[in-house]
Amino acid sequence: MRSVRFGFTVIEILVVIGIIGVLMAILLPSLERVRHQGYIVKCAANLQQLGEGLQIYSNDNHGNYPRTTYNPAAPYTKGTGVTATDPFAAGGPAANDLTAPLFLLLRTQKIPNAMMICPYNDVNSFTPDAAQPLTQSNFTDWTKNLGYSYANPYPSASAAAKEYRLSGHLSSEFPLMADLNPGPKPYGGNIASITVNSPWSQKKKANSDNHEEDGQNVLYADGHVDWKTTVFCGPNNDNIYTTQDGQIEASPVDKNDSVLLPAQ
Repeated sequence: MRSVRFGFTVIEILVVIGIIGVLMAILLPSLERVRHQGYIVKCAANLQQLGEGLQIYSNDNHGNYPRTTYNPAAPYTKGTGVTATDPFAAGGPAANDLTAPLFLLLRTQKIPNAMMICPYNDVNSFTPDAAQPLTQSNFTDWTKNLGYSYANPYPSASAAAKEYRLSGHLSSEFPLMADLNPGPKPYGGNIASITVNSPWSQKKKANSDNHEEDGQNVLYADGHVDWKTTVFCGPNNDNIYTTQDGQIEASPVDKNDSVLLPAQ
């Protein structure tokens, strides 16, 4: 009587492993896309809530959006006056501090600190600020605690004369916030040198690093948030991370020029 064989041969096991490997190779990219899409949706929800906070702040402050001490002749700064308990008193943020306005929003609107960071952390290691907003006047470390950029609230005297004012009276399509401005990126140029007609391999470099340069969520002045795969989505289809004359961390040019700061 022939004995019955149980189990698999080595070849059969290798075939099964090969099939599993092929299936994983097919499924993993799809799972990663689904995962990333979930982060995009959560990031958009953050910006939606921040937009609501900005609108409430505007309603309570004669139509103005948040900003701290302003001096049209002073340079731009970031992350100053952290330990001050009053953002407008001596020792508070320096004039034209680009990060302090969003921390002021945290102080006044009781928005959770985690709302200020993009939830997709594969590129930037963001962490919510551990501080209580009323105990200080700026982010403890804005490079870790702030994942979004905000329309520059500190225009030059020239831009102010051309009616630039960050207020609740902006046009509905004016970009108010977005994923963090990637700043200069040397690759034979930087994001300021990219145009609408640049090849995609370069145009992609202008996108925020928050989502691996795939695009950025953009909050508009009317409160809606859109996912954009290009930075050319501002008024007149201009670059939201530079001024109309191609500067990255500078004053807007006129009332239709949205430049979102800070830059990395």
